[in-house]
Amino acid sequence: MGKKGIPKTSVNSLTEECIRVQKVYDWITDTFSVTKNICFSQEQLRKIEEALEDPCRRPLRLQCQTPASSGHYAHGEEYYSEKDIFFCEQIGDKRDVTVPLNGSFVDAQLVDLLFTTGIKVQVVDRRGKVVTCLTTDASVLEPFVLCYPEGTDLFCRVTRVLCKIPTGSVLLNCPAPNNFQVVVTFCVDIQIEAEVKLEVLAKFCTPRENDLQAEEFEDICPSPDFPQQCPDIFPRAGCDCSTSGEASGCTGSKASEKGKLGVYADICRNCALSESSLRFTFEDENGGLNNFNFVADTFQQDSLCCEIQDGRSMKFLVSGTGNTDDGEEYDFNFAAVDSKGGSCFQLQLCDKRGVVVFESGIVQVEEGSLEVEYCVSFDDLRLR
Repeated sequence: MGKKGIPKTSVNSLTEECIRVQKVYDWITDTFSVTKNICFSQEQLRKIEEALEDPCRRPLRLQCQTPASSGHYAHGEEYYSEKDIFFCEQIGDKRDVTVPLNGSFVDAQLVDLLFTTGIKVQVVDRRGKVVTCLTTDASVLEPFVLCYPEGTDLFCRVTRVLCKIPTGSVLLNCPAPNNFQVVVTFCVDIQIEAEVKLEVLAKFCTPRENDLQAEEFEDICPSPDFPQQCPDIFPRAGCDCSTSGEASGCTGSKASEKGKLGVYADICRNCALSESSLRFTFEDENGGLNNFNFVADTFQQDSLCCEIQDGRSMKFLVSGTGNTDDGEEYDFNFAAVDSKGGSCFQLQLCDKRGVVVFESGIVQVEEGSLEVEYCVSFDDLRLR
């Protein structure tokens, strides 16, 4: 124990310290855009039109490039390199102003800042070869109300510069436009700082132990890595069987309407559901009041089913959606049977609530034919 009643403290306890730091007096971020009109020279237009006349080089594309964002720069400093230019500078002197804030008036400073960036525009052909290029600059002057007292410094930073060609970046045919517009957007960061001395409660830092280790690994040649497929997109699942043909016959005994139903089917050609087609024509025997045409629009892959019946016939089933000639949309269920004794088919149409609005019953083919053929799949080859 030291003095009576005062405990002895450790050498590296929290104590009052005086440190030198950069204090931030104000900090704002904002976004500004400027539109600039850019013109091609006659020589540049000649090169562009020569490229457009070559079908192997068109279409041409306009590419707009801006410099990478810079770091913080104090008022009066500039950034410049041989490739790009970038300026962030104060124009004129700051002025004292009084502005309303939260129901009262406060004193602040008004300053105008100029942001300038270099722009490079290239015209490239379909192979990426540069046809011509030009360079220019874009500037935006904006006022800022800041806490910017005497003795502080202004630091400005552009976090990003964006360039866009709103009129379109593709040139298809002659004559080429002799001018176009570019929209340049500045994302800015403004800080007011000053070096100050602050008294704080602090203690000295101590280093940590070197207690982290990483496993060593040998340099080995990577194994071949192929891009992953997209099984939900491609390749699509195949069909177990297909049906094709054109046939007609009278509706069956359990039909909702009496008449003659014709079908044209070309489903799973080449054992793939893509580009399949299915059409029906119904002629009502009661004067044609209920005649309709129906065309299938989509087929459900998971509804496809093929069944072998009695070892002598093939049954094909599929469901989907389609439209009648008056624009009504219905779900459909279609079945076709191909046997040595003859072919038959069945159609069922349902509305969005699942209510059956048309039932053909089993239609025996009287004219034409329907063929159902089995598709050999990879699974069949594996079983052999």
